[in-house]
Amino acid sequence: MTAIAIWLNNESQEHPTLWVAADSRISASPTERILLEDGAKIFPLQIVCREPGANGFLSNVSYFHSIGFCFAGNTLMGQNAYLSLAPLLSNLISPAGYAPSMADIAQYVHTYLQLTFDDYKGRVGEHAIFEAALFGYCHSVKALAIVHFRPQISDGMCVLGASTKNGMQAGEFQYLGDKKELMTGRLSEALSGVPSPGRQISRMPRYVIQDCIDDESLPSIGGDLQLGIASSFGFQPLTLCKPRIVGQPEAFLSYLGRELTTELSYVGEARVGCPAIV
Repeated sequence: MTAIAIWLNNESQEHPTLWVAADSRISASPTERILLEDGAKIFPLQIVCREPGANGFLSNVSYFHSIGFCFAGNTLMGQNAYLSLAPLLSNLISPAGYAPSMADIAQYVHTYLQLTFDDYKGRVGEHAIFEAALFGYCHSVKALAIVHFRPQISDGMCVLGASTKNGMQAGEFQYLGDKKELMTGRLSEALSGVPSPGRQISRMPRYVIQDCIDDESLPSIGGDLQLGIASSFGFQPLTLCKPRIVGQPEAFLSYLGRELTTELSYVGEARVGCPAIV
């Protein structure tokens, strides 16, 4: 299954952000047989609007922003939903100066997810169950928001519902994934607790997820830690800076548990430049 936490980080009071942390294990249901340890579950979703340029073609980018997208549950549903939405939302034609609101984006995504969920559940039944979230900054209302999509029963039918968190306060979070009662309890306790050396409260959910990854009694949560930050500047995935030997200065960069060697760090003369965090 999965463990994903999205929470408000207000280390900078003037520039609050939404952080996200997830594991990277993908396992088969219901056997929990491990399929992947480097499964991506957090993605940037680009919102791009174009308008006609002087040449008459839609060559002027009038709006560019990115928000976060993540999912838990059925991997085929989650990844296919993202791969389907990405080209649609990055090719919008809009009036001059128009910026889609998070509410508008969420409504579109919800409509698409409902259709693909209904089609898939008709074929595989309960195995189609998944949940997803959009999170990031809305330039229309100038605020951060999280929109959570998850199955719910309505009139005796399993449908995909949506709920929104606006104006979040310190200590608030959204959890997606396995062991909900256990994980929400741990996250709430961590965010309302006291800091410890190397573990500040504003980043505590990442350590909760990491501890679960390291906990062999939770086989559905594993792999490595994925991190990202959503802000008014867009969504930024992070890499991890890890010591080769604990206590020694030599370190390396890792993404989804895979070391970014020289071969994985360069595209020609361009370098992979995701910010790294310890």
